[in-house]
Amino acid sequence: MNIEKVIDWFKAAKPNPTEKDKATQIGAHFEEVAEMMAALSCNSAQAEQISQEFYVCDAIDKNSDGKFVELPENWEIDLLDSLCDQIVTAIGVGYMMGFDMAGALQEVNLSNWSKFDENGNPIFNENGKIVKGENYFKPDLKKFVRSNDAPAAE
Repeated sequence: MNIEKVIDWFKAAKPNPTEKDKATQIGAHFEEVAEMMAALSCNSAQAEQISQEFYVCDAIDKNSDGKFVELPENWEIDLLDSLCDQIVTAIGVGYMMGFDMAGALQEVNLSNWSKFDENGNPIFNENGKIVKGENYFKPDLKKFVRSNDAPAAE
């Protein structure tokens, strides 16, 4: 499984992302951080608060109905650096935990494709976030958890 397959999913879901789509995806990223904190029995409320604060921070402008979001200029390099570091550190955490990250990522990507309807179209909520439809299946990740002593799954 490679990053290109995940990107293909996003291209199918959002071929021409708007500024609002970009902000929604950043918010979804913060939501995943909150889920990680909850999985580790940490204070996930703090991470959820960060997610909520993103939508009301001065760094983005919204009109009164919240449908238009304008991200600040000249921040792309710092964001790209941060995202790459997050990918590397996420893979590092998975490695240290003995997880089969490649296999798990492939399983999650297959699950994400199941969010599309029977015609191959993504299903969105009112905020433009891709949601689970009736064809959705939860990824079976148990088989990708292994100890550091176990051989890698093929």
